[in-house]
Amino acid sequence: MDKQMSKQTRITTFVREELAKKFAELTRGISVTALLNRALPEELKYLAEVASNSERAEMVWRRRGQGGTRRFNFTLDRDHAERMDQLCREKRVPRDVFIEGYVDFLVNGEDGICEAPLAKISKMLASPRYEYEEKRRNSPIKDEVLHNLEDESITVNPAVSRENPYSFLHLDEKTCEKLERLFSEELKKK
Repeated sequence: MDKQMSKQTRITTFVREELAKKFAELTRGISVTALLNRALPEELKYLAEVASNSERAEMVWRRRGQGGTRRFNFTLDRDHAERMDQLCREKRVPRDVFIEGYVDFLVNGEDGICEAPLAKISKMLASPRYEYEEKRRNSPIKDEVLHNLEDESITVNPAVSRENPYSFLHLDEKTCEKLERLFSEELKKK
Protein backbone atom coordinates (compact mmCIF):
# COMPACT_ATOMS: atom_id res chain seq x y z
CA MET A 1 0.00 0.00 0.00
CA ASP A 2 1.29 3.45 -0.90
CA LYS A 3 2.35 5.28 2.29
CA GLN A 4 0.59 8.48 1.23
CA MET A 5 -2.62 6.58 0.57
CA SER A 6 -2.60 4.61 3.83
CA LYS A 7 -5.08 5.60 6.49
CA GLN A 8 -3.89 7.00 9.75
CA THR A 9 -5.22 6.47 13.23
CA ARG A 10 -5.01 8.57 16.37
CA ILE A 11 -3.19 6.91 19.26
CA THR A 12 -3.76 8.00 22.86
CA THR A 13 -1.49 6.65 25.58
CA PHE A 14 -0.35 7.82 28.99
CA VAL A 15 3.30 8.41 29.87
CA ARG A 16 5.02 9.85 32.92
CA GLU A 17 4.46 13.60 33.22
CA GLU A 18 8.16 14.58 33.27
CA LEU A 19 8.89 12.33 30.29
CA ALA A 20 6.04 13.81 28.23
CA LYS A 21 7.21 17.33 29.11
CA LYS A 22 10.80 16.65 28.09
CA PHE A 23 9.63 14.96 24.88
CA ALA A 24 7.52 18.02 24.02
CA GLU A 25 10.49 20.35 24.65
CA LEU A 26 12.83 18.30 22.48
CA THR A 27 10.34 17.93 19.63
CA ARG A 28 9.35 21.59 19.43
CA GLY A 29 9.24 22.38 15.74
CA ILE A 30 9.34 18.71 14.72
CA SER A 31 6.36 16.77 13.41
CA VAL A 32 5.87 14.06 16.03
CA THR A 33 3.63 12.17 13.60
CA ALA A 34 6.33 12.15 10.91
CA LEU A 35 9.03 11.22 13.44
CA LEU A 36 7.11 8.32 14.98
CA ASN A 37 5.83 7.00 11.63
CA ARG A 38 9.38 6.89 10.37
CA ALA A 39 11.08 5.54 13.51
CA LEU A 40 8.51 3.31 15.23
CA PRO A 41 8.46 0.50 12.61
CA GLU A 42 12.16 -0.08 13.25
CA GLU A 43 11.55 -0.11 17.01
CA LEU A 44 8.81 -2.71 16.56
CA LYS A 45 11.49 -5.11 15.33
CA TYR A 46 12.99 -5.03 18.84
CA LEU A 47 9.59 -5.64 20.42
CA ALA A 48 9.06 -8.61 18.10
CA GLU A 49 12.23 -10.24 19.47
CA VAL A 50 11.23 -9.97 23.16
CA ALA A 51 9.95 -13.10 24.89
CA SER A 52 6.26 -12.99 25.76
CA ASN A 53 5.30 -12.12 29.32
CA SER A 54 3.36 -14.45 31.55
CA GLU A 55 -0.22 -13.55 32.42
CA ARG A 56 0.99 -12.47 35.84
CA ALA A 57 3.66 -10.17 34.38
CA GLU A 58 1.09 -8.65 32.07
CA MET A 59 -1.20 -7.98 35.04
CA VAL A 60 1.65 -6.35 36.96
CA TRP A 61 2.19 -3.95 34.06
CA ARG A 62 -1.55 -3.25 33.80
CA ARG A 63 -1.75 -2.40 37.52
CA ARG A 64 0.84 0.33 37.35
CA GLY A 65 -0.70 3.57 38.48
CA GLN A 66 -1.88 6.32 36.22
CA GLY A 67 -0.82 8.96 38.78
CA GLY A 68 1.75 11.42 37.50
CA THR A 69 1.03 10.61 33.87
CA ARG A 70 0.02 12.79 30.99
CA ARG A 71 -2.01 11.97 27.92
CA PHE A 72 0.29 11.43 24.96
CA ASN A 73 -1.41 11.70 21.56
CA PHE A 74 0.04 11.08 18.13
CA THR A 75 -1.07 9.79 14.76
CA LEU A 76 0.31 6.64 13.18
CA ASP A 77 -0.17 5.00 9.84
CA ARG A 78 -2.84 2.38 10.43
CA ASP A 79 -0.54 -0.50 9.40
CA HIS A 80 2.10 0.56 11.97
CA ALA A 81 -0.55 0.96 14.67
CA GLU A 82 -2.02 -2.47 13.93
CA ARG A 83 1.43 -4.08 13.98
CA MET A 84 2.22 -2.40 17.30
CA ASP A 85 -1.10 -3.52 18.83
CA GLN A 86 -0.60 -7.06 17.55
CA LEU A 87 2.91 -7.30 19.01
CA CYS A 88 1.80 -5.82 22.34
CA ARG A 89 -0.95 -8.45 22.58
CA GLU A 90 1.44 -11.27 21.61
CA LYS A 91 4.09 -10.12 24.09
CA ARG A 92 1.53 -9.34 26.78
CA VAL A 93 2.81 -5.79 27.15
CA PRO A 94 0.32 -2.94 27.52
CA ARG A 95 0.69 -0.52 24.63
CA ASP A 96 1.13 2.43 27.02
CA VAL A 97 4.09 0.68 28.65
CA PHE A 98 5.73 0.02 25.28
CA ILE A 99 5.18 3.61 24.08
CA GLU A 100 6.49 5.01 27.36
CA GLY A 101 9.59 2.81 27.06
CA TYR A 102 10.19 4.03 23.53
CA VAL A 103 9.63 7.69 24.45
CA ASP A 104 12.02 7.20 27.38
CA PHE A 105 14.67 5.90 24.97
CA LEU A 106 14.14 8.85 22.60
CA VAL A 107 14.40 11.34 25.48
CA ASN A 108 17.12 9.70 27.60
CA GLY A 109 18.98 7.26 25.33
CA GLU A 110 20.49 4.09 26.75
CA ASP A 111 22.68 4.67 29.79
CA GLY A 112 26.30 4.02 28.91
CA ILE A 113 25.42 3.01 25.34
CA CYS A 114 24.07 5.95 23.37
CA GLU A 115 23.16 9.60 23.70
CA ALA A 116 19.49 10.55 23.70
CA PRO A 117 18.35 10.56 20.04
CA LEU A 118 16.02 13.54 20.47
CA ALA A 119 18.77 15.58 22.14
CA LYS A 120 20.95 14.98 19.09
CA ILE A 121 18.14 15.84 16.69
CA SER A 122 17.25 18.95 18.68
CA LYS A 123 20.89 20.07 18.73
CA MET A 124 21.24 19.49 14.99
CA LEU A 125 18.04 21.38 14.19
CA ALA A 126 19.09 24.31 16.36
CA SER A 127 22.54 24.41 14.79
CA PRO A 128 22.78 22.30 11.62
CA ARG A 129 26.49 23.06 11.29
CA TYR A 130 27.29 21.90 14.82
CA GLU A 131 29.27 18.85 13.66
CA TYR A 132 30.88 20.87 10.86
CA GLU A 133 32.06 23.51 13.32
CA GLU A 134 33.39 20.86 15.71
CA LYS A 135 35.44 19.36 12.88
CA ARG A 136 36.71 22.80 11.82
CA ARG A 137 37.80 23.61 15.39
CA ASN A 138 39.36 20.26 16.22
CA SER A 139 40.94 19.14 12.94
CA PRO A 140 44.43 19.95 11.77
CA ILE A 141 44.97 22.90 9.44
CA LYS A 142 46.83 20.61 7.03
CA ASP A 143 46.80 16.83 6.65
CA GLU A 144 48.68 15.05 9.44
CA VAL A 145 50.41 11.80 8.64
CA LEU A 146 51.09 9.66 11.68
CA HIS A 147 53.47 6.69 11.53
CA ASN A 148 53.20 3.86 14.03
CA LEU A 149 56.67 2.35 14.31
CA GLU A 150 55.44 -0.78 16.10
CA ASP A 151 53.19 -2.09 13.36
CA GLU A 152 54.43 0.23 10.59
CA SER A 153 50.91 1.53 9.96
CA ILE A 154 50.13 4.98 8.68
CA THR A 155 47.18 7.08 9.80
CA VAL A 156 46.12 10.26 8.07
CA ASN A 157 44.15 12.91 9.92
CA PRO A 158 42.71 14.98 7.08
CA ALA A 159 42.61 18.74 7.28
CA VAL A 160 39.29 20.53 7.38
CA SER A 161 39.09 23.90 5.70
CA ARG A 162 38.80 26.84 8.07
CA GLU A 163 37.30 28.90 5.27
CA ASN A 164 33.76 30.17 5.61
CA PRO A 165 31.46 27.65 3.89
CA TYR A 166 29.81 30.48 1.98
CA SER A 167 33.03 32.04 0.72
CA PHE A 168 32.04 30.93 -2.77
CA LEU A 169 29.26 33.55 -2.70
CA HIS A 170 31.73 36.44 -2.70
CA LEU A 171 32.66 37.19 -6.30
CA ASP A 172 35.54 39.33 -7.45
CA GLU A 173 35.22 41.44 -10.61
CA LYS A 174 37.01 38.93 -12.86
CA THR A 175 34.74 36.09 -11.73
CA CYS A 176 31.68 38.32 -12.21
CA GLU A 177 32.65 38.90 -15.84
CA LYS A 178 33.15 35.18 -16.48
CA LEU A 179 29.85 34.25 -14.88
CA GLU A 180 27.94 37.00 -16.70
CA ARG A 181 29.21 35.65 -20.03
CA LEU A 182 28.43 32.08 -19.04
CA PHE A 183 24.91 32.92 -17.84
CA SER A 184 24.11 34.99 -20.91
CA GLU A 185 25.32 32.16 -23.19
CA GLU A 186 23.11 29.70 -21.32
CA LEU A 187 20.12 32.02 -21.73
CA LYS A 188 20.76 32.29 -25.48
CA LYS A 189 20.72 28.48 -25.78
CA LYS A 190 17.25 28.32 -24.30
